[in-house]
Amino acid sequence: MNQNETPRVIAISSGKGGVGKTFTSLHLAARAAEKGQRVLLLDADLGLANVDVMLGISPAGSIQDVVTSGKSLADILVPSGYGFDVLPGGSGFHELTSLSSDQQQVMIDEMRDLGRNYDLVLIDTAAGIGDNVLYFVSAAESSLVVLTPDPTSLTDAYALIKVLSNMRDVRRFMVMINQAEAVDAQIAFRRLLSVADRYLDVHLDYVGNLPPHPDVRRAIQAQKLLPKVGSEQLVDHLNRTMDAILSRPRDSSRSSGLQFFWEHALSEGLE
Repeated sequence: MNQNETPRVIAISSGKGGVGKTFTSLHLAARAAEKGQRVLLLDADLGLANVDVMLGISPAGSIQDVVTSGKSLADILVPSGYGFDVLPGGSGFHELTSLSSDQQQVMIDEMRDLGRNYDLVLIDTAAGIGDNVLYFVSAAESSLVVLTPDPTSLTDAYALIKVLSNMRDVRRFMVMINQAEAVDAQIAFRRLLSVADRYLDVHLDYVGNLPPHPDVRRAIQAQKLLPKVGSEQLVDHLNRTMDAILSRPRDSSRSSGLQFFWEHALSEGLE
């Protein structure tokens, strides 16, 4: 199948929690939907899944119901209210380790059929360098790493990139700096780039920043995305960064699409 006929799959990850990874995933999904793309957001933060919490929605099921109760993936999709769909993951991914080959094929077929309905699939991974994070990012076509200028965030982001490049052969990363003004974000990126260029064989692509703003905390507390009225300047800034991510060309060196994603992840054995 031609790459352009398959949905693009982008994994959004971070070296540490609390840097705005899920916030970024949600707004990237909403921006892509606003631009006319059919978007699916997969919540793959196992055990601490919070996409539904940040949207104020209540999923009727999760991947676990597909594995154990015979539901289809379409049965558990949840409309976000912002033009994209959410596929709740929860702890259900742990069940994938015990699937028979026939059950694995059913899951792959389900994902292939579901993928025909979307142009873009976003994978909101857990924070850190756990096995599940490595599986999801290495199975995706593109990787976006979110961090802040905080030294611990920089250190953990570098560790994530190092492990993915050395253990999973992921060589290209988009990088977004959150909670930072433009100058501070550029400085943080240069620090990360300097160390990566010295010790790793990777390509880091700076896609932009989001400045700190009280409206971000208000939106999270209200379980909504940033309002277009009242936060125009911040939303415009965020949209420019989201547009930069969406405008990056697809990576022809990597396979893509949901069928590949699940074939790869299942063959690795999610833990």
